[in-house]
Amino acid sequence: MELHFRNRYTSKVWVAVMFYSPDGCRDYGQWGTRGWWAIDPGGEAHVLNTNNRYAAFYAEAANGAVWTGPYGPMYVYQNAFDSCLNIGSTAARAVGTRLVDMNGYSRYYVNLTP
Repeated sequence: MELHFRNRYTSKVWVAVMFYSPDGCRDYGQWGTRGWWAIDPGGEAHVLNTNNRYAAFYAEAANGAVWTGPYGPMYVYQNAFDSCLNIGSTAARAVGTRLVDMNGYSRYYVNLTP
């Protein structure tokens, strides 16, 4: 399954994702974390290929808006990162994420709206 994000917001948005990765993150919570994709208003980004129907995301806009939720926490860094759920550092900050249920779709789109 492919996970895509569409920016339907008025400002540039940065997206980070959390995804099931039992092989790559076996000793660190079995979930991988990756970010950032910068998506201009009206743009879109393909961020993940997975066999798991669930993923989660956190996003923030240039104007300060955020898309957060009750899942996680996920540790995000100021710069691009590719890590695991239970690897944090003093350089990271913890954020909540929103769940994505791709429910068998071969290509799933999350629309980031106000």
